[in-house]
Amino acid sequence: MKATSRFRWHRFSLITLLLIGLASVPAFGDETVAEAGQNTLQLGRVTVLGPATCPTGATQGAACTSVSVSCPKLPDLTATLSEAFPTGTAKGTIILINGGGGTSFFNSGFANAYFNDGFRVVQLAWTTDWEDTGGVGVKSAACRNATLFRYVFYTVQGADRTSGFCAQGTSGGGAAIAYALAQYRLSDYFDYVVIGAGPGVARMDYACDRSLYTGPTLNLCPLLTNAPYAFSSGKKVNLWENTTTCNVTPALQSDIDKWAADAIVTTGSNFTYPKTAMSWFFCVTPPVNNSTGQGKFLIDQVLPKNTPDVNCYSGVCKGENVWQDKTAFNATHAEMLLQCVPNHQ
Repeated sequence: MKATSRFRWHRFSLITLLLIGLASVPAFGDETVAEAGQNTLQLGRVTVLGPATCPTGATQGAACTSVSVSCPKLPDLTATLSEAFPTGTAKGTIILINGGGGTSFFNSGFANAYFNDGFRVVQLAWTTDWEDTGGVGVKSAACRNATLFRYVFYTVQGADRTSGFCAQGTSGGGAAIAYALAQYRLSDYFDYVVIGAGPGVARMDYACDRSLYTGPTLNLCPLLTNAPYAFSSGKKVNLWENTTTCNVTPALQSDIDKWAADAIVTTGSNFTYPKTAMSWFFCVTPPVNNSTGQGKFLIDQVLPKNTPDVNCYSGVCKGENVWQDKTAFNATHAEMLLQCVPNHQ
């Protein structure tokens, strides 16, 4: 069962870089900061380490490369990056990002589908959780994904504005996309994004201490009019944020301040994306977790090109796995084909 709300240069690949030697490539973050203003966080640098064996779930015909990402104040982190190029002129590029720590490829049937539709498909898998920085914080950690996203725009997309540049992520992958838009100005590059299940850290402070939220019930969609927003466990957030009282009563004020500052919806975030369309897909089969209500906190803030497209499914899917539902998969596939078009010309 489903309910839908319409609150509606020259191309060169990573392999080419290898042919000219190991390369350390900036993500052009300095220009982004200069253009976007003081609230935009600085991007980092990508170093190509060499060819890699593709993990399970890679797109058919993909070539994989090991890269290292350096970001301000963070330890470097390596990732495996795949790219698959269709025959002929590509319709654009779609980046797929998995949930959790993003340590495996996201596929769920979309990778080959988009490839066969004529898109370049890029997948990434971090060696360890991208959110883990030794306590610096998740918002700063999101530099890693944002740096790779913009790097892909220049290397795989070839900085081409005549075809779509898009992304799809689930759970933690959706958070990676949302931080890139809100904190790192990637709305200047993405034409369309799809977020499944979340992002669960839109208001990290509310998720860690449910008593902080005193607003109305979170009416996500007709199938879920009272969406939950609090974490069932604060263990990972405490690790990521170097806090101790997430999901503990009473929470320390210093911890609350850290969660609020590192959330996606926080002071200084940018939520106006006139050239970026957005869609959300949620599984609301009971029991439902906090990704639903947390997603609602972000949906209520953004002003994308379209009215935010919110889709809920119940019955077949479980937990955050909305794309277990074939109807949800087909709807997402159709939306990507329709919406992944050049909006930044």
